[in-house]
Amino acid sequence: MFETHKIDTFFSGEKNVFDEDEINFISRRTKIVRFFKLFLPSLTALLLGLGVVLFDFNSSQETTLTMADDEKIYFEKFRIKNTVFEITEKDNQLSIIKADIVEETIPGKKIYNLINPDAVTYDKDKTITLKSKTGAFNQNNHVLDLKEDVVADYNKELKIKTNSATYNFKTEQGFGKEKISGSGNKGNFTANSFSFNKKVGSITLIGDVILNSGDMKLVTPKDATLFTNDNKFVATNATATKAKDSIKGDTLTVFFKDTKNFEIKKALSSGNTELYSGGKKAYADKGEYLAIDNIVNLYGNVKIVDARGYTATAKKGIFDNNKKTFTLLEDVKITQGSSTVLTPKAVYFQTKDEFRFYDGVTITQEDTKATAETGVYFTKKNIAELEKNVVIIKSGNMVKGDKAVSDFNTSKSRLIAGNGKRISGKLIENNLKDKKD
Repeated sequence: MFETHKIDTFFSGEKNVFDEDEINFISRRTKIVRFFKLFLPSLTALLLGLGVVLFDFNSSQETTLTMADDEKIYFEKFRIKNTVFEITEKDNQLSIIKADIVEETIPGKKIYNLINPDAVTYDKDKTITLKSKTGAFNQNNHVLDLKEDVVADYNKELKIKTNSATYNFKTEQGFGKEKISGSGNKGNFTANSFSFNKKVGSITLIGDVILNSGDMKLVTPKDATLFTNDNKFVATNATATKAKDSIKGDTLTVFFKDTKNFEIKKALSSGNTELYSGGKKAYADKGEYLAIDNIVNLYGNVKIVDARGYTATAKKGIFDNNKKTFTLLEDVKITQGSSTVLTPKAVYFQTKDEFRFYDGVTITQEDTKATAETGVYFTKKNIAELEKNVVIIKSGNMVKGDKAVSDFNTSKSRLIAGNGKRISGKLIENNLKDKKD
């Protein structure tokens, strides 16, 4: 039963204890054991890797992954509901961005797509809210992009709507390249695009700007800036229209009672100012509209040009829209053909279509000069009448009377005596002999 040869050989140290078949079997078994020892750890690692890829590791508010800051590993972009971002701006005020759903665009890049974003920031003591249907937030540079039905509410005073807008919480500036509209209780505006600067407290409307405030309308093809903290609107190459009257300037500054009502207090025009009223145009270096009094003041190189041929100039002009009068002051000059009127003060009455002269008036016509204390110019008849201490001088001859009529059509003046009064004067011969004779 016992193979003594093999046992003796084992104890004696001889190598060939087993036969050749047994030796081959032992070799194969050893190789298999070694194979499993090496393969099983690799297989385990492979299965773990497949588990990472195949199974969904979506994050949520209840899910937290703790990793070393310098060894962060992002397996897949995450998606979170009802998320809040908090941003501390340069003025140490806290801005907040909320969204129904936040989803990373690229794993680990801190750039997120937003569903129903809702942002809140502050302009001093005023609250600004921003809402839209979709958006994106770059946490690296704190830039918020809003898309679809964007609505900005400025302290519940001014509501602005557009279809896309971008706001940078670091620079506190924003912009939009699509059509924008805004509304308050008593006014509204539209434009092609806009920019926003929270530091300055300004909204600049760009391209085809239209602002409506009660019965006044402001229009500019260029740009207009609304300064919310100062309640004013500064427009370039703008025209403000009320009923049939309008004022235009290179720069038009409009002051409101507040941005909620857009009720105009006054407007200032500078550079190439034009006033249009009653079919007439007045020009000046600058102008001022006072809403309470319904008056327009014009300053510097004031000029009225009438289609019938006369031109009136002065240093200052006052248009009273209630009384329908236009007062010219300081160095007033009215020119019609070869006839010229000089006076310190002239008032144009729009309903009567006539000028009245005060504080002294002088009319010159070719070789004739007429002076008086007061006078009136009937623009339709193109005739002027002078009254009180009238003096006419022509070719050295002087006559005095109570009233004179100067016809601008013929460039002739004649003196008229009052009831029971006479004309007096001094006549000088033109053909005097030479003193040498």
